[in-house]
Amino acid sequence: MRLLTLVAILMASVFISSSQTHANAPADLSYTVLRNGDPIGTHAYTFREKGARMVVDINTDIKVKVAFLTVYRFEHKAIEEWHRGKMVSTFSTTNDDGKNHKLKVSFGGNNLKINGDGKLSVAAYGAMPASLWHPDTVKNTALINTLDGKMMAITVDDLGQDQVMVKGRKIAARHYRLSGDLERELWFDPAGTLVQVQFKGDDGSDISYELR
Repeated sequence: MRLLTLVAILMASVFISSSQTHANAPADLSYTVLRNGDPIGTHAYTFREKGARMVVDINTDIKVKVAFLTVYRFEHKAIEEWHRGKMVSTFSTTNDDGKNHKLKVSFGGNNLKINGDGKLSVAAYGAMPASLWHPDTVKNTALINTLDGKMMAITVDDLGQDQVMVKGRKIAARHYRLSGDLERELWFDPAGTLVQVQFKGDDGSDISYELR
């Protein structure tokens, strides 16, 4: 009986430990990308565990059409690895309307080694990528460009609590404005989930990412 009790306790401990481990990975996020209110594509983050690390798969697929003709195409795929709240590697490929980018970031020594489009640089370990999903994004004064690896200086303004539409209902979210080398407006819900993104396109159009 004592042996059976011990086995039961151990099995329960394994179950609890496993549940807590899987709880560390956020729920997957998927967004509709809108241009002036019209859908033009999708943006998604998929979170999974890899040992002690968390892996984030990022996919963006955008097409702007005029009279059934595609006049702009943007495809971005990235894989980020995080350990204890810090990014340790990134690999991304991007097709920005025919202009291709390739980025590789890896941890080495006390720094992040960056190879963006064949240009080498370094960033301090703990530097945050401009993939935007992480709530600590707004605590930084510089972000790593996820296309070419360049460091982008930013200023972050906390615009306070706001009400935004998410999946057909209004929710409370914290509104932040990023300005400088990257211009974005971000909304995070109380749990730290990115629920909306807004910015101006190069042509002056209004672009938004809305959680679905």
